[in-house]
Amino acid sequence: MTLRHLLADMWLRLLFWNVKHFPRFVQAVKPLAIRGAWTLSPGVRRAIRANAPRLLERDSIDRSETRRFGYAVIGHFYDAVVAFGVRDDGAEQPNRAQVLSIQGEPQYLQARREGTGAILVTAHLGCFESAVAMLRTREPHVHVVFRRDPFPVFEKLRSAQRARLGVAEAAIDGGLDTWIRLRDALSADHVVLMQGDRVVGEQPGVTVPFCSGHIKVPSGPAKLSRLTGAPVIPVFATKDAQGQPCIQLCEPLWPDQIVAPSAGLGTIDPMILKITQTIEAVIKMHPQQWLCLHRAFIEDADGPSATRTIHQ
Repeated sequence: MTLRHLLADMWLRLLFWNVKHFPRFVQAVKPLAIRGAWTLSPGVRRAIRANAPRLLERDSIDRSETRRFGYAVIGHFYDAVVAFGVRDDGAEQPNRAQVLSIQGEPQYLQARREGTGAILVTAHLGCFESAVAMLRTREPHVHVVFRRDPFPVFEKLRSAQRARLGVAEAAIDGGLDTWIRLRDALSADHVVLMQGDRVVGEQPGVTVPFCSGHIKVPSGPAKLSRLTGAPVIPVFATKDAQGQPCIQLCEPLWPDQIVAPSAGLGTIDPMILKITQTIEAVIKMHPQQWLCLHRAFIEDADGPSATRTIHQ
């Protein structure tokens, strides 16, 4: 572990200890933590300044507006990290009761009656664990595909939380064995939850148009869908103005019903393109909730960025 990772791990340990013992203090210092992250992390500032005009669909934005946007992004990121430190050992299933609304449930249930399993694709957006908790109220078997985090304390808390929810973890760096387990899970009519908005590590990916630029997204969900016949169902957990989670279940994408893309996009897998377009539409509605503290767009990736991202 590098010195930077060691210091960050120590900071996370301190943060999570305070979350458990002094939750009000953690919320009270949130504005200070946001300001500190913006002021003391030049990599974060550069990344947000690069991402903001594309996400807001503007040619440029001034420094004060960029700072406000950056504060909002960091604030949502702070909430997402803190959520992993919340322990509620007295509750059988934490995080379930707070979901404000669920959209698209009838079409989801109709797709699930086919008995093919389902691949739920989401993004690093809003409150991911609320979507996981919601699924467990409706699905007896949920498998979450994730990448192991470089920070041991974060990884331990995340695994403990998912164990309490009764969710099976499938590490993407587990190689072929992981994909065989996911195929078997779908054959047994289970649900697999995957991220679709960024490639991590050596994960195979495809470059696609996205918010006035291009990003690289994973090809795994589309390949797994074609291999098993299971539909891809985009799902998102965003927050309303009061901070309450709202779940959106989008139209199921069946592998044999995806129409080829229009001219100019013919080389892109139509399933991958449709998944990305769905993610793009939701992120455009909630750009400040996209948990992205690195340079997301290929056009802006002109050098390494010492920034932090949550791998879900």
